[in-house]
Amino acid sequence: MFSLPGTGPLVTLRDGDAELVVAPACGARLCSYRIGGRDVLGPASGEALASAFIYGFAGFPLLPYSGPIFGDGFSYRGEFHPLARNVPAEPSATHGEGWIRPWQILDRSESEIRLGLDYVPEDRLFPFAWRGEIVYSLTNGRFGARLTLTNRDYRPMPGGMGLHPYFPKAPGTVLRFDATGLWPPDGPEAVERGAGPIEPGLDFRAGQDVDPIVLDRCYEGWNGRATLTAPDGLTTVIEAEPVFGKLQVYDAWDYPYLCIEPVTNTNDGFNRAALGVPGHAVAILAPGQSLTGTISIYCV
Repeated sequence: MFSLPGTGPLVTLRDGDAELVVAPACGARLCSYRIGGRDVLGPASGEALASAFIYGFAGFPLLPYSGPIFGDGFSYRGEFHPLARNVPAEPSATHGEGWIRPWQILDRSESEIRLGLDYVPEDRLFPFAWRGEIVYSLTNGRFGARLTLTNRDYRPMPGGMGLHPYFPKAPGTVLRFDATGLWPPDGPEAVERGAGPIEPGLDFRAGQDVDPIVLDRCYEGWNGRATLTAPDGLTTVIEAEPVFGKLQVYDAWDYPYLCIEPVTNTNDGFNRAALGVPGHAVAILAPGQSLTGTISIYCV
């Protein structure tokens, strides 16, 4: 273990020729995931590690919700909860508090680390107390992320979770996955709209080269498996348990990485839940109740 300014101590897990570097004190973010010296996830640069730039890492967890929350807050059970921006780079609260809070190391071995975070509500931030646990592991070279969100509050709590990994995107990289629908582009004006059919040009069932595509959309009815095939034929597999029933895909034209994010809830899910939009998939956790699931990434 060693420390860097901004990110704090870094922990390296190893299993055979697979290596995973984690920054527990910096939002439980992933710094790199390599197999045989090849980057499976886009590694954090030295500059990103030194500055802890939020979007400069290989990935990060999403708790206690995924995606943005528009409208300066959300309504729940008849009460409006204001939310301030939680990161300066975004116009509204996004991705929850887990990725910007320090996590404690609860246990670790050569190939596994268990992290914990007890969140206490603060003014204009997420208003419910929750506990997060993350187990990052390497098993036969496969990266696993088991996420658990537990309601520590005295009231029922809305919640969700996911993982936000970054994958290298060389020209000719082909993305494939199956889904049943597509949510509208993000924005406060879309909060009343549910998922619609998959639009022309945005269907990945037969595979598409992601290099020329500009995309930031949430897919409905994802079947829990996506593949990303590099030009040399190496295929990265992203798998998730059924609780992660949605897949957010982010692909910017000027960005060297592609984000393939298994998530439990749609973007702006709390506001959609308040309006009764079908399929929002926000979980309502009773005091002491947990939401849990595992995401795996590996190469074949």
